[in-house]
Amino acid sequence: MKITTNLFRMATICWVVVFLMSEPAEAWPEDRAAVPIQVAYDLGFDGEFKRGVWTPVRATITNHRDGDFLGEFVVESEDVDGVPVTFAAPSQSFTLAAGETKTYVQYAKVGRLPWRVLAGIKEQGAEQYLDQKYFDQVSGGNRKATSYFVLQLGPSLPISRSRLQSSLAVDAELVEVSVLQEAQLASLPDKWIGYESVDLMILPTRSSGLLQQLSKAQAQAIRDWVFQGGRLILFAGKQAQALSSAGHPFADLIPGKPTALITDWNTSGLENYGNAQQRIFLDGEVDSLAALAVSDGRVLLRDQENAQALYPLIVRSVRGFGMVVYVAFDIDTPAFEDWDSASRVLEKLIAVGRNAGSEDAALSVQRVNHAGYQDISGQLRAALEKFDAVTPVRFVWIAALLVFLVLLIGPLDYYVLKKLKRPDLTWATFPLAVALVGVIVFAMTRALPSETAWANQIRIIDVDVESGVVRGTDYLAVYSPQVQAVDIQTAQPPRADGQLQIERQFTIAGWHGLPGTGLGALGRNSFQTYVNHEYQIDTQTAQLSSVPVQHGGTKSLRSRWSGQATLDRSSELHADPISGLLRGTLTNPFDIELFDVEILYDGRVYPIGQSFKPGQSIDLFDISGASQGIDNYYARYQTGSSKGERRSWKVMEEPVPRIVKQMMFNQGIGGAKYTGLLNRYESFLDISHALAYNRAVLVGRASQGSSEFSVTSDQTVQPGLAFNFYRVVFTVSTEK
Repeated sequence: MKITTNLFRMATICWVVVFLMSEPAEAWPEDRAAVPIQVAYDLGFDGEFKRGVWTPVRATITNHRDGDFLGEFVVESEDVDGVPVTFAAPSQSFTLAAGETKTYVQYAKVGRLPWRVLAGIKEQGAEQYLDQKYFDQVSGGNRKATSYFVLQLGPSLPISRSRLQSSLAVDAELVEVSVLQEAQLASLPDKWIGYESVDLMILPTRSSGLLQQLSKAQAQAIRDWVFQGGRLILFAGKQAQALSSAGHPFADLIPGKPTALITDWNTSGLENYGNAQQRIFLDGEVDSLAALAVSDGRVLLRDQENAQALYPLIVRSVRGFGMVVYVAFDIDTPAFEDWDSASRVLEKLIAVGRNAGSEDAALSVQRVNHAGYQDISGQLRAALEKFDAVTPVRFVWIAALLVFLVLLIGPLDYYVLKKLKRPDLTWATFPLAVALVGVIVFAMTRALPSETAWANQIRIIDVDVESGVVRGTDYLAVYSPQVQAVDIQTAQPPRADGQLQIERQFTIAGWHGLPGTGLGALGRNSFQTYVNHEYQIDTQTAQLSSVPVQHGGTKSLRSRWSGQATLDRSSELHADPISGLLRGTLTNPFDIELFDVEILYDGRVYPIGQSFKPGQSIDLFDISGASQGIDNYYARYQTGSSKGERRSWKVMEEPVPRIVKQMMFNQGIGGAKYTGLLNRYESFLDISHALAYNRAVLVGRASQGSSEFSVTSDQTVQPGLAFNFYRVVFTVSTEK
């Protein structure tokens, strides 16, 4: 038996050897064609991302075929309701030559827990994935929507995450700090929306070839992200001249004109700034200082803290709706690596640039969970999902029905049957009581909900007069009385908003998340999905197809877009050299009437009035007597007058206009100390920082305005509430 077995094994081995030797060499390319591509996937930055915001998903693809590979990059995930979503775009269909390697970026949102993301490559026109990778909770890296991301580009700098967390002075369960590093800039997003999760970016420029790694599109994306509301710490140093050269995407991030490179400069101001225990010894050839003639910004630190100071070291300036902290020296040099105070300098710079204030220390998890959301964006979403024609079934009604049922089948049933001396009838009265309550519930479900589908919208348009940059943030809440799928289109360029001709450059739309751990929130673990239906988001055309809305339910969406416009510059504003109050003539720059109009500057609100007609001009001197501090005007008094009643923030009841106004100037009004809520999920809307840096902001509402969203479904969707807010940022002269 053993001999037979051994002979069989030897025969098998010989047959395999003969088969392999007889196979022609030309067959190997066919084997390679079975696996035609090699793909490496990456999610977020440095392996981390925030749930509920646009996140870059990268695929680096190598074509091993002999011919071209026609492929498509697709990403799948689930939204805040657990409904599957496919993210795709025509721009992610590609042709890859034989032997070629390229990186493609798709933008997607990751929804509620337990989260999952599928990134995959298909052949064009195919249904099945040729290559794919799953990311899930085992992969790690997911962070709350309210987390604070510091993205440091280039070589690692001495930044302590734990010390930054402590400096935020807020519960880490609400705002968790992450310090992310991307050493290879070639993989960065090529659209500004790819940085939506980033709160603060640190960009050193000295390292050899660092800036050269950026394509023009990637550099433009960083610039656009700043102008759309991002915060950047830019170490210019030796590269200042190159960065400010005509045509460079970073040219208008520099708050002045570099005049010279200084090889011998006084470091006493920097040493005091870093509370240094030892001096820093510079190499004049390496540690050059870029002398800057500041034209727009505030100098925070000079080379010396006395009258002999010659050069600005740190300048903070407003750019569009964002901010740049310009640093005139390079920090990624051997001298700073050996200096023990470099980390303290970085921490102070981050404190200058960050957009999360110490007012968040008033928060705790226990304080905010009762509302079901932890962020003021949740209150905005809840308010937008209220429809005048729809009466929601309130919890107190359900509780009252349960109490009524218990009384009916308990004490009432007992005493009535006891009085009738027929306890055996309980077999009949019990089902009758249940049936009665069932009829009441059925009647409520038929009578209370509207039989019409409705859509509420909010539009916020911001215009920066100096740069011509325009940004839009639009919200949509759709109500449906029955289960149905709707198609949603966004406005396409060219557009006129308030007779303002806008050259749209980028638009993206998707579902709107709900930070927190309440029902339907991003932080709530749930495996239940009310609608088993997949929908698609085209990230290039900003169209959503077959979005499911459940019976008597709502669906919330949000779009963000950017563009350019030329606005009337006839308004001339300046600060009074003695009082510091805003002066000059202000003209309504739109061809529409604005209502509830104010202009804000340097911590004060100047009420213009209930109406501001097209072309109307006012002298700000005439209304300066009615101006008040921003916190008094918006937070402390009911009417904006010191004689009015004090007002408190009601987490469940505030109207949409007041919520939007709070989000627009959250830090100026008092932030979390006043509202009891974070403003982290959509903190880009808050431009309080601009008010202290030679910027005045005109804000008002319009009764008319174009709609961003168009909803198509089997049932006609009626327009509900529509709010149109406009903000215009003016540069204020300080020379008069």
